[in-house]
Amino acid sequence: MPTKKYTTEFKASIVALYNEGRSANSLANEYHLAVQTVTGWVKKRKLSALTPMDNPLRRLNLMP
Repeated sequence: MPTKKYTTEFKASIVALYNEGRSANSLANEYHLAVQTVTGWVKKRKLSALTPMDNPLRRLNLMP
């Protein structure tokens, strides 16, 4: 079965609804998504908020 492609805006709106207090289950049921899809988008959004896209993580050189 081919995978569906969702726009960045749609994903952001689902994550925003989740952050406003909606459960992953209710969002998955309402928008016909898998719960794992919703929780995956939420996790990715949290990670992207921790690491700015324009400043990728750099490996620290701990050796002198």
